[in-house]
Amino acid sequence: MSQLFTYLHTGQSQQRWLSPLLLWLAGALFPVALAPLLWWPVGLLSIAVFVHAIWHSQSVKQAFWRTWWFSFGKFATGVSWIYVSMHDHGGTPAILATLLVGLFAAFLATFPASWFALRQKVFGQHLAWLTIAVFWFLHEWFRSWFMTGFPWLFAGDAHLFSWLAGWAPVIGSYGISLIVVLSLSATYQAWQTRQPAYLLVLLLWPAGWLLQQQEWTEATGELKVAAVQGNIPQDRKWLPEMVTPTIEQYYSATREHWDADLVLWPETAVTMLLDQFQPYLDAFSREAQKHHTTLITGVPYRYPRGTELAGEYHNSVVASGNGEGIYHKQQLVPFGEFVPLEDQIRGLIPFFDLQMSSFLHGRPDQPLLKVSQRRDNQDQLYLIAPYICYEIAYPQLVSQMARQADLLITVSNDAWFGDSLGPKQHMALAQMRALETGRFLLRATNTGITALVNHKGEIITRLATEQRATLTGSAEMRQGQTPYMRFGLWPLWLFSGLVLSVAGVQVVRRGRPAPVANF
Repeated sequence: MSQLFTYLHTGQSQQRWLSPLLLWLAGALFPVALAPLLWWPVGLLSIAVFVHAIWHSQSVKQAFWRTWWFSFGKFATGVSWIYVSMHDHGGTPAILATLLVGLFAAFLATFPASWFALRQKVFGQHLAWLTIAVFWFLHEWFRSWFMTGFPWLFAGDAHLFSWLAGWAPVIGSYGISLIVVLSLSATYQAWQTRQPAYLLVLLLWPAGWLLQQQEWTEATGELKVAAVQGNIPQDRKWLPEMVTPTIEQYYSATREHWDADLVLWPETAVTMLLDQFQPYLDAFSREAQKHHTTLITGVPYRYPRGTELAGEYHNSVVASGNGEGIYHKQQLVPFGEFVPLEDQIRGLIPFFDLQMSSFLHGRPDQPLLKVSQRRDNQDQLYLIAPYICYEIAYPQLVSQMARQADLLITVSNDAWFGDSLGPKQHMALAQMRALETGRFLLRATNTGITALVNHKGEIITRLATEQRATLTGSAEMRQGQTPYMRFGLWPLWLFSGLVLSVAGVQVVRRGRPAPVANF
């Protein structure tokens, strides 16, 4: 017990196992702050343990391993849902699936560990209360794009409904993450130096509450929408004998809602290629046009013979009936939709041979989908920004595509992950994107969570999971751009550049690294 008190006071311990254990446990608690619980105070406690450890790191090596142990705990629990897809649907033995999840978590942990090792090497403890927050932002940003990116488990995502949510339309979830860590590091600095002035940073919290009262976008219309949740069992979804019953089920559910302006089916709702499904879709589109309804569905797209990419595939959504357009998914899931080093690792374990895991990346300059609304013999055209499954996790991708959009839609098939943390975290990320862009969002999934979200990130209505049903509601069409959509990450880059410049000047003037006790 004395060793624990010594570590809490000084950040050092003679027991080498104590620091890794505490940091792993603190990291393992981190996902409790995220969906579905959203117990964000637990996240503050978790990050506070990390800040304390980094503050007292005395070498680059120590900073690396302390960050790694914290991050390993965070990812080990936070992405544990990958086990379900590997074991339950991918055929990977339980022991091997557990090992692979652990290896994935250990690999992800090297990213923040490397960034905070760099911080220790370059800046030491100079302006630690600022540089720790900046490097947290930098490592989340880096992880969001490196090797196609994994923008999951951001600190800011825990604050969907705290006062800090007001900052989402201004600086996005990245910025909320920075504020969270800055609040903790400034509080620690105030305690260390006995200077309460550092606590002025905490005014960012009530400022967030004031920002919540601001309307960044304006309503320009309304669509009556429906989202069909087919609840097709994942282990039977791709069987040939399921093709016709699946199509008939979605047709039947849609015909009950011809009063809707827009009907949304989930990702790969139809287990046929678009060119195979096209005759059925054309006939159904003519029926939809008679009722002035647009149908948007997920369906795999195959390039036709005679083209340069003949035989290659996209994971796509297509609009038909009273609307038009096709969108090919840009951000693909490694090993789920494409296999890195495919020639070398396919066939090693069944997980690497999942159905439809050889898609191409879509182009970034694709046009938005179009939905035409018929009212009083007048046609009103609305633009729809579509996101397929994993794409909704990318803040920058969503905000860029949403600039001219009236409504966001996202389709997914989270049946791969069962009743785990994954689908709940995924839904919360979609809510954060709606909040960042000031847009309504309609989400359709095969087994849940299917929901309609307003421009404040709040779920208006949703379907129960593992249920065959159709969600209905009214979605506002909204125009205008939030500050985050206008300026992106530039405010965060400017702040980070200023902090690192001032810290760099201190390094040059005082020498590095600064003594741990010299704050």
